[in-house]
Amino acid sequence: MASAFVVKIILRFINLIHKPKEGVFERNKKDKDYCYWSLRALVRKWPAWLSRQLSLPFIETLVAKLLGLKVPFSALLSEGWYDCEFIQCGKNVRLGQGSILMSNLIIKDKIIIKKIKIEDNVIIGAHSIILPGTEIGENSIIDAISMTQLNQKISANSTYSGQPTKKKFDNSIINNRNSIERSIFAKKRELDLDPESLKTHTKELRIPFHLYITSGFLIIGGSFIIPGFLFIFYFYSFFEPNVLSIPFIIDNLLDISIIIQMLITPLIFSIFYIVHLFFLALFTRIFFRFADKRGPTQGIFDRNLDDTTTALDYYHFGSFLMKYPIFAFIRSPFPWLINWELKFIGSNKIGKGTVIEECYLHAHINYGKNCYAGTFSHISNHLVDGVYGSENLTFWGAESGDNCVYNAMIGGMPGLEVANDVTWLPMSTSIKFDKLGTEGIYGGFPIKKLKNEELKSILGDNLDGE
Repeated sequence: MASAFVVKIILRFINLIHKPKEGVFERNKKDKDYCYWSLRALVRKWPAWLSRQLSLPFIETLVAKLLGLKVPFSALLSEGWYDCEFIQCGKNVRLGQGSILMSNLIIKDKIIIKKIKIEDNVIIGAHSIILPGTEIGENSIIDAISMTQLNQKISANSTYSGQPTKKKFDNSIINNRNSIERSIFAKKRELDLDPESLKTHTKELRIPFHLYITSGFLIIGGSFIIPGFLFIFYFYSFFEPNVLSIPFIIDNLLDISIIIQMLITPLIFSIFYIVHLFFLALFTRIFFRFADKRGPTQGIFDRNLDDTTTALDYYHFGSFLMKYPIFAFIRSPFPWLINWELKFIGSNKIGKGTVIEECYLHAHINYGKNCYAGTFSHISNHLVDGVYGSENLTFWGAESGDNCVYNAMIGGMPGLEVANDVTWLPMSTSIKFDKLGTEGIYGGFPIKKLKNEELKSILGDNLDGE
């Protein structure tokens, strides 16, 4: 709560300098609306994430209200993800697991910011996306894995589905619950499965398991040693004797030296946290480079671990090493350091000006300059083909050109090559070894360059796709 109140004060100052507004803005540093939108989004990340760790919806809703979301306490948004501005929710709104409320959308060199309005008793299905300008009438349902249009008006008492969403039917009150139960549970389904296919198969890794334990202990535990000593030294040498041990009287509270020490203490603790992140990246770099040199070159491998080479085991070991450091950086108060971390470890090439949101990250996925990786976007360096026990693993990196936009919940497969100035619309997915060789706006599965008529079905009739 303390971090939310501090951020609330910071946002007040930011908004006094430049007031948030809706519109279409240039995605560059010269555009004040884009710069201040980026700043507001950045300072909200830490308290928004912290509030979720308590698993108390009331606290999360309270923090969201402090950060700018207009939402009543009866709404349940904790299962999904949402922007904290230009969103207005009614009573009893339910956000499905992994769904996203986006009051902004980046298209090529533009960012579109427009308010989302959701009325009472609305259900947003799992892994669905609500785009800017959407207005959803009361008692309506957005089906799972659906996406609205820009500025789409969802009728009240209706169910919508698809990408983009279209009205499927009117909602009605269910008066006979028993008939629904019979239709779902009365039918008996017999599964024709081979019992042998359901058995598990024990496979031994060629890398000793204790190497996983040792590396994890050194990376996580070792990164706290020096900042821990620094914290103890500062606390017992300066803070405790100069602040905590003095008598609690009004005169001491007005002492300038005490006031200065109280003010610089949060800054000093932040420095200790950054030192921890540095050593976390340093130890990961040592182990990752050891694993990466012994791991496989790009290719397709037999994943049957009894027969595979040791190199493939080092690939799995390298993936294990990357998990916690990425989480620690992207969930820290300094999420912009994720670019530095990936380059320092040597796992990825990240161009200048590239922004990485809360997304899934793998080694050997390289971004050019001024790219944008949106929330839950996922470009993978591996894909498992086949059935359990006889599958192959495709291990291949991906290359992105400059000024590419990967919007929320996209999926890129191994071997992907993307040219400059390419925008992926939300929920777009490629196939393996896809090559997007010309600039433009892409969408769908398998992903393809969209024509103006197709763009209008998603971006709305008021946009010409240019």
